[in-house]
Amino acid sequence: MPLEQGYAAALGRAVFCFASLEWTAVRCCERLQPGCMDDLSERTAGRIADTLIHLIKRWPASAEHSALHEAARDFEALVGTRNNLVHAKPGRTAEGTQALFRHGDQWLLEELERVADRFTDCSRKLEEALAALLAGG
Repeated sequence: MPLEQGYAAALGRAVFCFASLEWTAVRCCERLQPGCMDDLSERTAGRIADTLIHLIKRWPASAEHSALHEAARDFEALVGTRNNLVHAKPGRTAEGTQALFRHGDQWLLEELERVADRFTDCSRKLEEALAALLAGG
């Protein structure tokens, strides 16, 4: 498959960064309610996001609670971004190179790099907000 090395690397990085984010969300769920993620066989990223948001709602309101809730909502939104990426279809660009397309829009190299950064930032925010909540709670 003639795929530019930089594009392939950015695509792989984005997928890896989302996987890391998803498992950060799983760890957050487990810290909030140990054992709640014992059976991951039916857990899509969307269901993990729903579970995390549900668990956060059980905590009393505070600045730490708000930060974790916001990070969880960001994760929920990024699930859609990940879905658009992994359900994209391969195709040829106007320049003759291979790329992924979703709903007719091309995933550009810069977009892949941006979403990888967004996935990583969200993972960091989840970790920091959970640590703050548990330290204060």
